[in-house]
Amino acid sequence: MNANVLFKPGDTVEASGVYTVMHDKYHLQNHDVTCVFGKPFPPCRGCGQRVRFRAKCLAQHIAYHDSFK
Repeated sequence: MNANVLFKPGDTVEASGVYTVMHDKYHLQNHDVTCVFGKPFPPCRGCGQRVRFRAKCLAQHIAYHDSFK
């Protein structure tokens, strides 16, 4: 996955991991969150659909790893 790709609310998380959240400049500073494969990126309660997500550190979710199924 290209680290420069930005995801928006409603997009599906393609890979579990840590994502940097970029809010509307008047709402909050950037911060990191954990997002899980297959779930949708959510809108922000403050800046709604203007929030964006960028992959920072990706990892396979344990539920989808062959050793732990």
